Amino acid sequence: MKRQVLAAAVLVFAVVLQSSSPLLAGGLERAVKYTLYIGLNDKDTYQQEISTAAAEALVMEIALRYVDGFTITSARGVYTDDVGVVTVENTLVCEFLFASEEQILRIMDEILAALNQNSILVERQEVDCQFYLGARMPAAAAAP
Repeated sequence: MKRQVLAAAVLVFAVVLQSSSPLLAGGLERAVKYTLYIGLNDKDTYQQEISTAAAEALVMEIALRYVDGFTITSARGVYTDDVGVVTVENTLVCEFLFASEEQILRIMDEILAALNQNSILVERQEVDCQFYLGARMPAAAAAP
């Protein structure tokens, strides 16, 4: 019984929160977000052959041929390979909104070749998003 009451209270709280949210009132848009995880170790030498800065510039150049914009950050990927060796690898993380699957595939194909990679990890999520333009005040309220 206590669980049912708690679940009902959480549901009511969520509904109230949603109805009073300025973000939801502004009209969130449903979009697909692609996140690419691009390791920088060469597939043949298992070492990073191109600097992170040069790889970032190359990835930006390639991606901007297909999309208008995206977010790119540097990270460190850690994984255990097929023979049990732990690898730490500089990684570029690229996030794309409002891009088509075809655009993402073309970007990845070019990056695979340019950076001599075996693979790129791609994550696809459906998200709600919007460009926030700041608080909107009525003209009368803004005047002194």
